[in-house]
Amino acid sequence: MHLKIIMLAGSLALLAGCAGAPGKGEVVATWYNPPSEFPGICMTQLKNGALRFDGGFTFFNPARWSYDATASELTLLLPPSSSPLLASAHADKSLHAGLLRVDSGRHALVYGVKADTKTLGLGGFVFYRDMPCVLPVRDRRDKGKPDVALATTG
Repeated sequence: MHLKIIMLAGSLALLAGCAGAPGKGEVVATWYNPPSEFPGICMTQLKNGALRFDGGFTFFNPARWSYDATASELTLLLPPSSSPLLASAHADKSLHAGLLRVDSGRHALVYGVKADTKTLGLGGFVFYRDMPCVLPVRDRRDKGKPDVALATTG
């Protein structure tokens, strides 16, 4: 029992560190795809322009983001290794909420995002804006099975 409490306290400290650790940047926004047939995926925009994926799509890390307020465009700059997938996976824009275009040369997805935008479509998943990310905390003694779910906020 005490070990579980200690592990939970350690997990909370780690989680708090993820949200605002020095050098990691301040959280500007979160986009969350809640669990369904797949585990939840959290996409976190940091003030320093970094974009972090947790719970899934981690192959897109490290990523960057930028926002053009004049055009109301959010650009997600993904690693070069993702380029072969971008155009084919996002060919039908109607399946990806808010997607304006794919810029394969820059490894980028460009979305129309305004203050009232609630969702983005990425890789066939719907991400909800500023929804608290709930990701499982892994208990290493239990071979990676979720121990407890904790919420992160943007």
